[in-house]
Amino acid sequence: MTEARSQALRRRWIGIVTLFVAFSQLAAAQTAETIPIDRDGAAWSLSTEIAGRVPSQPGSIEIRGTGVLTFDPARIATTRPDLFQTGSFSVFDVLVRLDELGEIDLEYVFDEELQTHVIRTLNGLDGWWYDAHYEGGSFDRTVVRIDQYPVKDRMSIVVYLEDSVRLEAIHAHFREEVARRASNDGMVAIPKITLRSSSDELVFKDITVTSHDVRPDVFQPGVVTMLDVLLSLGEQGLLTELDLEWRTEEAGISLVDGFFVVGIAAGPFAPEVSGACVLTHQIGGATIADHLSPHTHTMSHMHLTADLEAIVSPEAIEWLWICL
Repeated sequence: MTEARSQALRRRWIGIVTLFVAFSQLAAAQTAETIPIDRDGAAWSLSTEIAGRVPSQPGSIEIRGTGVLTFDPARIATTRPDLFQTGSFSVFDVLVRLDELGEIDLEYVFDEELQTHVIRTLNGLDGWWYDAHYEGGSFDRTVVRIDQYPVKDRMSIVVYLEDSVRLEAIHAHFREEVARRASNDGMVAIPKITLRSSSDELVFKDITVTSHDVRPDVFQPGVVTMLDVLLSLGEQGLLTELDLEWRTEEAGISLVDGFFVVGIAAGPFAPEVSGACVLTHQIGGATIADHLSPHTHTMSHMHLTADLEAIVSPEAIEWLWICL
């Protein structure tokens, strides 16, 4: 790792901590349920099936240069039935619906090399990307595929003309993920997974990740999520403890509906639980590292949770243990 990239990484984690502290008051009041993990031999799975709330309220999306448009979630069908269950859909599906209604002019294609839909033109212009966050979060310059980001009620979405260098880096990152999965016979393989706390670091190399169907209410069977990364580490004997909570709301935030990692241990890596603690995550890798925000799309527990982030096969995943 170059010194410049090392400094960028340190700045990013400082941003993470700053953002997490900004939300510290919200953690004082929450509706949470401890979720046991079944360990049937080597297999790890969730011992309960919990369903989040499907989108049901009118939503809005801002398209820079066009304005704010509204949509009815009951009228939206997913363009990715290979990923989403009926009733669930992505940010991209909102744009497709608006195009069907004649409110925007959208040209797009599904790019096999990227394994995602790519906007060719929107209202005659090219170079579009998006950002999104759920209630209680903030925009973080996401690098999640636009047709994989699940829509919830009361979320914020913006579509804008992205810097061409950053957009190409995002596409190159996607292309590398697809090639990596293909080279591993269709399996999700992560070259590097890092666990960090304020005092310790543990690195795993070349980990195969399998689906545990942690969100059957949202995703189709077999979809691999960020949470599956930790469950797969457990199954391979690399974790000794993994504690999860299902949270439906936080103080002042009425819709959360996600799993949170509130305890973890892996050999010498056993961070102390001091106050309110949570394990946060982000995708990494050489191609995308310089194009991530200091506090990216998953750096706060108020953002996209690990159970809702479907993955292809990223080069690296970093987890950080934070306590208030």
